[in-house]
Amino acid sequence: MLNREELYQAVYDILKHKLKIPTWKSFEENARLNEDLYMDSIMILQLILHLELDLGLNIPDDMLVPKDFHTVETLLNFLEELSKNSYEKERHV
Repeated sequence: MLNREELYQAVYDILKHKLKIPTWKSFEENARLNEDLYMDSIMILQLILHLELDLGLNIPDDMLVPKDFHTVETLLNFLEELSKNSYEKERHV
């Protein structure tokens, strides 16, 4: 299970080093993905793909809702919950 700090660092690293967004310096929990970091829907899908591959998360398409991708904070909340649920499922198998 990943904690919030690990998730924060993972998202930051993906945006800076893999997606190479020019606005990575604006990265903070209150930053809006679209308005502050200038991420469009394609970039958000790329971010999701990197999160799945790099962190081993499974993010089902039916769980992708816009409210979870509004700010870095809402994204981290979503990822924390997802990580927690994945961990609990693994423990019960």
